Amino acid sequence: MNRDLDQAAAVLGIGPRKLRHRLREVGVIDHEGKLAAAYRDQGNLYVDTRQRWNPAIGNWTSYGVIMSTERGIEWLAGQLGITITRKDKAA
Repeated sequence: MNRDLDQAAAVLGIGPRKLRHRLREVGVIDHEGKLAAAYRDQGNLYVDTRQRWNPAIGNWTSYGVIMSTERGIEWLAGQLGITITRKDKAA
């Protein structure tokens, strides 16, 4: 099951803001909240491109959401020094 960062934070047992802050500290995401190039295509994290209708400009606007794979949850826990007890029950 793939999860966005908010769901991944719930599995890791920390808040979403704290997770993003710690990911910035270790360089996984940049100051804009985008996934650093060095961590793409490793099978842990990826960017899911989405679109929404923007009525102000009358057109579609694209944006990216950082997603984590199951393996990525374990990888994140290792990077941040967090122990996962039961990830199947969370999120």
